[in-house]
Amino acid sequence: MSINTTTEKPNPQGVAVMDSSTPQARRSFANAPPSENAATTVRLPDNQFSVVVVRGGEDLQVRLKDWQALAAEAIEPNCFYEAWMLIPALASLAANADLYFVFVYAPDPLRPLGAKILCGFFPLEWSRRYKNLPVSVLRLWKHDYCFLCTPLLKGGVERETLAAFFDWLASEASPATLMEFCSLAADGAFHQLLLDELNHRASLSFVDERYNRALLRPDNCEGISGRHKKELRRQQNRLAEEGLLEYVALEDDAAVGTWIKDFLALEASGWKGQQQSAFASEASSRRFFEAAVKAAFAEQQLMMLALRLNGKPIAMKCNFLTGRRAFAFKIAFDETYSRYSPGVLLELENMRRVNASPTIEWMDSCAVSDHFMINRLWTKRRTIESLVVSTGKGPADFVVAALPLLRWFKRQLSRQTEPS
Repeated sequence: MSINTTTEKPNPQGVAVMDSSTPQARRSFANAPPSENAATTVRLPDNQFSVVVVRGGEDLQVRLKDWQALAAEAIEPNCFYEAWMLIPALASLAANADLYFVFVYAPDPLRPLGAKILCGFFPLEWSRRYKNLPVSVLRLWKHDYCFLCTPLLKGGVERETLAAFFDWLASEASPATLMEFCSLAADGAFHQLLLDELNHRASLSFVDERYNRALLRPDNCEGISGRHKKELRRQQNRLAEEGLLEYVALEDDAAVGTWIKDFLALEASGWKGQQQSAFASEASSRRFFEAAVKAAFAEQQLMMLALRLNGKPIAMKCNFLTGRRAFAFKIAFDETYSRYSPGVLLELENMRRVNASPTIEWMDSCAVSDHFMINRLWTKRRTIESLVVSTGKGPADFVVAALPLLRWFKRQLSRQTEPS
């Protein structure tokens, strides 16, 4: 396949201008890092698609409107790769990441000589080594607060879009030998599409990680016994004896800043603050949380709940929404009230609201596989999988074929070094 490479000039203003009919008519992501290189366009004549590789914030901004349209039409929505969340992450969490943002375009059949249609978006991170092996890898970008890495593909042309991405991976324009698809939902449309493409190309792949995490559906049966429910009602009643107890949701635009401040303080007051893993522990993570929550509220993609005692929040929960899906992002509670289980009480309120919502199909817990509290309350599961794929270049096939053997050797070595 012959591939022609051209260079586009970056946006000189660096300001994202949205449709003036939206509530967020103008928004500038001034904190996004500047473009390191001009965007590079790779044309794939075999399927008439083209791939544009963007390295920095300015070139992302000029594609904002198309990016938002793609997110709304994606075969598998993913809030973590939508502009309102990814750009704050880029501004605050990408200091040491070598990022490539790959946009796949298709010709518009109604305007063959006009602007092309954005059909795919793949945020990638490049690394010189894969698992300490001297082979370069591109992986879907997964920062500390990204819990799903499904790329955005437009419905109706998803197969052609993924094929164009793989054509780019196999070309000399791609900087890596391996491609890692991390944190994909094994029950999702993209994962099924990916398996079809791998089979079609006879590409070697290796499943590096697979685990289950809790999932909440409106028809979900609570995983707690009648005895446990009785105990939780008793705890709620005892807590109510301390004063006015109320469950509230963030609805007022003017209150967003207060809710963010309260959540950060609540999270930092407990064990996360002691272990320096709270959002407020690092300036970069705090900036990300503040920006992401404000942007989500502006886009009407935020669901924030609180359990208050005498007006003071003693438990808070932050969820993000996209389409008919929801993601349980973070929860925090006041540990001085731990004997009343305020976090569990708020989670039960969250479950009641999800079950009563006509617009939420399911909520992903975004939790670790062995999370005791959420696994006990939510009975459904979804499988999360990460796999590495050969691009067919250099030693890629050999490395992927050798990975199971290398894993076996590592396990054997660890068993031999374990104390008896």
